[in-house]
Amino acid sequence: MKKSLAALAVLSAFAGAASAQSSVTMYGIFDVNYQLNDPKASGTSSTSGINSGHQFGSRFGVRGAEDLGGGLAAIFTIESGFNPDLGTSAQGGRLFGRQAWAGVRSNSFGSIVAGRVATFSSGTGSWDMFGNVDPFGTGFGISSLGSTFSSANALRVDNAALWQSPSWGGFRAGLGYSFNIAGAETAGSGTNTKLIFTGASYTGGPLFLSVTYDRLDIPGAPDTQTHLQLGGTFDAKIVKLHAAYAKEDNQRAASTVGTTNGADASAYMVGVTVPVGKSINLLGSYQSRNGKAVGTTEADRDVWSVGATYALSNRTNFYASYGDSNGKKSLNNSATYDTTQLTVGLAHRF
Repeated sequence: MKKSLAALAVLSAFAGAASAQSSVTMYGIFDVNYQLNDPKASGTSSTSGINSGHQFGSRFGVRGAEDLGGGLAAIFTIESGFNPDLGTSAQGGRLFGRQAWAGVRSNSFGSIVAGRVATFSSGTGSWDMFGNVDPFGTGFGISSLGSTFSSANALRVDNAALWQSPSWGGFRAGLGYSFNIAGAETAGSGTNTKLIFTGASYTGGPLFLSVTYDRLDIPGAPDTQTHLQLGGTFDAKIVKLHAAYAKEDNQRAASTVGTTNGADASAYMVGVTVPVGKSINLLGSYQSRNGKAVGTTEADRDVWSVGATYALSNRTNFYASYGDSNGKKSLNNSATYDTTQLTVGLAHRF
């Protein structure tokens, strides 16, 4: 009897060790709110009601890792967005539209993965290197940095492979390539919209700095489209300062803001996060985009925003935000770009 118990104990120990080497976790965010949108265009009515995905896009996903030994692990993530107010998909029918990738991770050289990914510049996803620059975390509707920075407007691409380094003394780098940013690759090298995307960041003490660069090769376009983003934060404890700058050339595809006619544009953002006690953060930002004229189109936009979050726990918080977007020139009187937005809601992470 004692030998049997000893054998069972040994088998249990081995089973525990095996399960510890592999893990699969389901996770997600449920974000639901009340929202009022009031376009400034004459003759356009306001809308109000229950909305979803304001502070964060509502989502659920599964991620996993298997220890392969020697500091190497197999990793994967699949993630789907949804609208809790409607019970529908938030990615136009894609099953895992937010991200779906698999690869390997090493303690020494970093991660190499392939699949559908959000770029380093996107402000979202597992490989984001820029979202922390925005006090609104590239969320909160029109308050998001993505209102004026095209790549930070949740740029996701299909058919991609990327490498991202581990942190080397606070420095991190990334390099990626998409063989066709949307849909399956087609025959002929000149028929696919290809993307090279890069990023680098530094975190040291109160300072965070980031730079990203995206280069699109669009079939039939006379020029290559490029997005450069620079940004940083400085945490002085009583206040956190945010700033960012973008330069975009030959805008035609991939999360463009305001126009897709090949125009150039520049944008900037300044903002603050002010902690109040342990539970409250006050947020504020001003951003501006200056688009160059192409024909009769010149897309300019200014957005100022204020907001607050109140933590009920580590996983649940209330939030409120107000954003005022001023579309100028060709964007004036646009229900999308010339509008105000007031939102109060609840976000829960699981």
